[in-house]
Amino acid sequence: MDARIAPQTQSGLGRVAPGSFGAPAPAPARTATEAAGTHAIAMLLFDLSRVPRPGSKISPEVAEMVMNRCVLAAIEVLSAAEAQVTMAGTEARPSVEAVFSGERSALRAAKAACDVLGGVRRVQRAAENEFQVVGAITAGSAGPGPGGVTVTTGGPDVLLRRLREAAAPGQILMSAAAVAGCEGLVETSPARTSSEAVPEAHVLRRMRPALSVF
Repeated sequence: MDARIAPQTQSGLGRVAPGSFGAPAPAPARTATEAAGTHAIAMLLFDLSRVPRPGSKISPEVAEMVMNRCVLAAIEVLSAAEAQVTMAGTEARPSVEAVFSGERSALRAAKAACDVLGGVRRVQRAAENEFQVVGAITAGSAGPGPGGVTVTTGGPDVLLRRLREAAAPGQILMSAAAVAGCEGLVETSPARTSSEAVPEAHVLRRMRPALSVF
């Protein structure tokens, strides 16, 4: 399954409004890298998978319908957040990757991830609550490379997949750079992973309620 969803104009919840987190600050001067086209990015990658409960009576037909509802709920959130979205995976385990570019990209990715988790829960009835998000968020920078191809720096794309593989059902793991990019506006806890390829990870808990004004 492959699809690309172009960023859509949004209003309200998905947007980080200027000045929403306190007194507005003057825009920083552009650095040499920004002038050359390099910009901050955050990457969100997650799978939607079913974790059947003991004695589950959900039929394959119903499971397919519930999964479709979960996918649509996630895509609606990411479209409102103006992310560039790519879908892959299988019908039984869809994989969704979203790239957030520009100012406060890590914070916007974390907000979208929280909304995806909430949206997937909301579209499941009590008897259907077997479908979980398993994902990760990383941050870095991107800019034009040889031949006009966009290249990333800081390794966010490689680490993204390692964190996703280390995440447990229902978890979104964040890299240290992604947490730092959220400017203290998310609540996380240290993640315990058995993978040597994941030096540091944090479990995304929620946006800080007193400050998450979008």
